[in-house]
Amino acid sequence: MTTRRLRTTAARLLAAWLVVLALVGSSVALFPAVAEVARSTWADVLALTRPIGLLTMSDGYTQVAAIALVLAPLLPLAAVATGFRRRRALLRVAAVLGVVAVVVLTAATAGGAVPVRARLTSLTVAVAVGLALGALVSATLRPLLGAHPAGTPGPATRRLAVRSALGYGAFVALVAFTSRPVDSEVTPLLIRVLDRLHAIGFPAWMSYSAVEFTANIVFFVPVGLIVVLLVGLRRWWWGAVAGFVISGSVELGQLLFLPDRFASLDDLLANTTGALLGALVGVVMLGRLTARRDRP
Repeated sequence: MTTRRLRTTAARLLAAWLVVLALVGSSVALFPAVAEVARSTWADVLALTRPIGLLTMSDGYTQVAAIALVLAPLLPLAAVATGFRRRRALLRVAAVLGVVAVVVLTAATAGGAVPVRARLTSLTVAVAVGLALGALVSATLRPLLGAHPAGTPGPATRRLAVRSALGYGAFVALVAFTSRPVDSEVTPLLIRVLDRLHAIGFPAWMSYSAVEFTANIVFFVPVGLIVVLLVGLRRWWWGAVAGFVISGSVELGQLLFLPDRFASLDDLLANTTGALLGALVGVVMLGRLTARRDRP
């Protein structure tokens, strides 16, 4: 696909995405029945996944994640449509869209049992995460679609990645295959901190399970990053695959050999997500290193 055609396609997709978001947002805000149908549909989806140990976090956490994923494509599509120019203008537009999204979604969910402060906090987090994901994907697309799509790491980068792989691999094995969960000592303290945060108005979905799921995402970010620094830009997706394979092996090992540990699909999902995010970060880093190395 030519550059002009790619930009045109991205512009059309962006326009369509904005129209859909505007229609859905206005419908949910103006017609409470639509919001109720959306909530009940999401609850039905969770009712199907939770018996198998998937998406067992609170409803609020999954809703925040869903909103973030819906908003994430906006910046990448805008970046491709503008040829990765006008970065500051895109950021300003993203900020405006974020504020509008928070206001609209807050109005759409008004009247429920959730306090206004908690609802506003949840939506602000969702929009911020969605725009941050979009910014990361935008930064990733530039080297993949630019002049160095087949960029390979230099010898120094590869040596650093190998050493990091050995060190972090040992750390992952230590954390994953200890007989007791590594967070067992800090769990009571964490629960007390969360209780105090809830007492001052933080959303109830910011619970121990949410912290654990998020920590599992962060835990595997270095996996994807290291893999990309080893294999190069062309095979960036190997980072996510590596995260899935390693996490699956860990969960299987815990299931078979560690009765005090709990294997779950949520851990597999979180770890794979973290590895994917790490791979995207690796693409950005390696793209910049490659461009700097090849600069005349």
